[in-house]
Amino acid sequence: MVLAVASSLTELFAPDLMKERIAAFIKHYPWVAAGGLDYFRARVDQGRTDSGEGLKLTLRYCDTPALQRGALEALSFKCDVLWAMLDSIHLAYGGVP
Repeated sequence: MVLAVASSLTELFAPDLMKERIAAFIKHYPWVAAGGLDYFRARVDQGRTDSGEGLKLTLRYCDTPALQRGALEALSFKCDVLWAMLDSIHLAYGGVP
């Protein structure tokens, strides 16, 4: 369970990125109703809370070298998955004007 929590630490960087993404979404997709971005706006504050809790749990319970390695592997795997998703999206839509 704690390794799954460790994989969520990508959320540490999400709140500030989410602000940038919301601004870009508003700029490039003005036809989307303001309410359509409510979930993402809520994630700015909730993401800070969630990532802080995840970090506390990871630091508390990953208290052996094996668990610490597992936490790093879980986080690394999640980053690999996220990059694969971004690569796929770019390959599918990156060249579209």
